[in-house]
Amino acid sequence: MTKYLKIYSVIILAALWISCEDWLDTTPETSVPDTGVITNEKSAIVALTGVYDALTGAEGTALVAWNSAADNVVGATSGQSIIVPILKVGSGAFDPSEGGGYVRYYQVINRANSVIYYVNGLDNFTGDNKNRILGEAYFIRALSYIALGKTYGGVPVVTKPSSSPDSQDGIKNISREETFKQAQSDLDEAESLLADVTLSNRGRASIWSVRALKARLYLFTEKWDKAEEYATKLIDNTSIQLTTTLSDFFAKQLSSEAIFELVSSSADRNGFYTYYLSSPRGGRLDYVPNADLSTLLNDPTIGGKRSDLLIPLDDADPSKGYAIREYDKQDGSSSIHVLRLAEQYLIRAEARLKKASPDKNGAAADINEIKGRAGITLLDIPTSLPVDDLLQTIEDERRYELAFEGHRYFDIIRTGRAPEVFGNDKPGYNPNYRDSRYWVFPFPQSVIFADSDLTQPEVYQ
Repeated sequence: MTKYLKIYSVIILAALWISCEDWLDTTPETSVPDTGVITNEKSAIVALTGVYDALTGAEGTALVAWNSAADNVVGATSGQSIIVPILKVGSGAFDPSEGGGYVRYYQVINRANSVIYYVNGLDNFTGDNKNRILGEAYFIRALSYIALGKTYGGVPVVTKPSSSPDSQDGIKNISREETFKQAQSDLDEAESLLADVTLSNRGRASIWSVRALKARLYLFTEKWDKAEEYATKLIDNTSIQLTTTLSDFFAKQLSSEAIFELVSSSADRNGFYTYYLSSPRGGRLDYVPNADLSTLLNDPTIGGKRSDLLIPLDDADPSKGYAIREYDKQDGSSSIHVLRLAEQYLIRAEARLKKASPDKNGAAADINEIKGRAGITLLDIPTSLPVDDLLQTIEDERRYELAFEGHRYFDIIRTGRAPEVFGNDKPGYNPNYRDSRYWVFPFPQSVIFADSDLTQPEVYQ
């Protein structure tokens, strides 16, 4: 386990966590004493709020990397994805930055570990509130390990809070499969703790966000029947509905489509939005939509109403390109849409096609829910399309519908299509993707230098 992270975690633990919003009608505090850290329900709530605060930073950091690693988002100046220079290790262009949020996610995990450890040891409050605090912490830890596993492959799994710089010595990175097993265990625990009630606060973890994340994890681990089962739980929940227009899900916070959304405000901004806004709108415009994707989204027969995801850089001259409208709130209040219903329809559609007895008509019906909202031509049902054609349709719909939510890179990697999609010889693409050893991010170089326990994938050494 990285010594840099251990030292950083201890500092955070001693200072403890900044509160970013009210919860359970409790007046927020900026910190609680480091002696005992979490001693009662009130301090447990403050600590949990700090977990969310850290998660927002981690997801924002990772979102920029995930979007830019694929072919949906490119550097505004270079026209290339950020993963391209990272992969050119031999040329000396190794990216020493945080990459996909490695350090930030371990900050989240350490805070969640502290909540789980201390709250489990308390006997001065019990019942639904205690279960909810623990359930939310387990969910967030699972979300973090899934993010790390997807991005880096296997990572060190730590389930106890750091109490000293040496408390996690000897913890090495494990396989992606084992990393996902830890996430699965945390999700099972969260599901057992969180009450099966109506989804009321979409900005906090709930049993519904647990079920949605399970559906996503089952898709990654190719447990098709379970992916279909859990996606169906969300789709059948009448309190969760696709918004009437696509833009409603990002224009309005905590829309009917949201399952788990990290909300920011003008008073508590998440700075990731500045990467996507032009300077007149208060940003730096580091990254823009790929011109090819912009063309597809603006095609009324392909993108349909999903052209709303784009905003022209110059209203008078669209040829100058586009910015991403999904994160265009100048006051920094754009949300991070971690889990929403549209993804669940596409998860179920894919699972229905890949299970032992493919359900083509069921998959086509799910695809049509997404196409219908976008205002484009629906698939015929019953469908005569082969399974492979339907799978390609799902891949395409995920690209357009979830364009800037960090899914594209992992969709192409997990389906084994990186050589064809990312590894071609066109400008801006990288032949290294033909080698599956490159299908994970390298660990940040600063972490490798500081940690003798962490092993960089061989191809990056």
